[in-house]
Amino acid sequence: MEFRAEYYAVLEALSRGGKTAEEVAEVLGVAPHDAEAILGALLARGLVERREKGLVFKKEVYVLTERGWEALARWRAEVRDKLERAAELRREGRREEADAVIAPLEPILPALLALGVLDLALYSAALGAAVAVLAETADQGEEHADEDGDAGEVEF
Repeated sequence: MEFRAEYYAVLEALSRGGKTAEEVAEVLGVAPHDAEAILGALLARGLVERREKGLVFKKEVYVLTERGWEALARWRAEVRDKLERAAELRREGRREEADAVIAPLEPILPALLALGVLDLALYSAALGAAVAVLAETADQGEEHADEDGDAGEVEF
C-alpha cells in the first residue's frame, strides 16, 4: 500500500489503543468528518477494524488489524528515513532538497511530535530553523514562568 501521511498519522494515533472517530479527530487536530473519511479508507483497505467498547454506554472504536500494524511498522521506518535524509541534506547545506524530502510529511509532523512518535532532535535537525523558533518560544515561556513563580508550566 502506498504511503499517505494522513493514513500514517491515524495509524499512529490508533497504535495507542482503540479510539472513536471523534477521538482520532481530536488527537490529530482535524475535523471529525475528515477523520471519519480517513478511517473509512483504512477500514476498506483492511488496516483497521471497528469494535464495540463499553458495557453500559457502548461506543464504536477503531483498532489496528494485523495488516495495520505491519503497515505502521513500514511507514514508521519510511518516515524516520525521510527525516534522517532531510537532516543529512540540511547539514550539507542542501536546504531545498531537504524541504522537498519532508514536504509530504509536513502536515502531520506536529501531530506525530505531540504523540511522542518523533524524536525532537531528529525533528529539529530535519526541519532546521523552523524548530529553532519553537525552542526560542519555549525558552521565553520558561523565562516568563520563572518570573511568575510557576516553574512547572510553559506558556506558548
